[in-house]
Amino acid sequence: MDHPLHLAVADAIQKRLDGHTELIRDPACGGNQQLPLFIGRHKTRATRMCCADLLIISSGMVCVIVEIEESGFLPTKICGKFLQAALADHFIHDTRQEPALPYAPAVLFIQVLDGSKCLKPGTRKGAQAKLIGNHIREILPLRGITDYQLFFVSGPSHQDDLESVRAAVSSALT
Repeated sequence: MDHPLHLAVADAIQKRLDGHTELIRDPACGGNQQLPLFIGRHKTRATRMCCADLLIISSGMVCVIVEIEESGFLPTKICGKFLQAALADHFIHDTRQEPALPYAPAVLFIQVLDGSKCLKPGTRKGAQAKLIGNHIREILPLRGITDYQLFFVSGPSHQDDLESVRAAVSSALT
């Protein structure tokens, strides 16, 4: 399946990273592995919460989690993915030298929505998503997640929208 927005967001973020950070991509973003998030250091079906689209690792810890939604906007998608990631506290993958990477003391959760699909003329989806985003920020910190940013990107070729995502990542890493 083709995921042009996933690839564009991943490529945009990659351009902002330095040698001290690592961007890990799931297959939709051009990577070769799932990015499962777990409660605790033990990898079991019971402790697996969700898989992220992108993770930024710094100093052996997860510092940014990115979710990209290309298929439209539903509040349950936004809230569900956020809450599952907030309940988790480790990224665990057998291919890593240290298989269980904890969340950093401060973690930014970014959600990117395809504005070309969710912001149709006459809908209130944009206002609804912003309201949800504001309420999520009000309940933070929630376990390891200390910041939340919601972005609408009007397709993979909209560089101004992608620059906003890059700026949020840069700010979180400084």
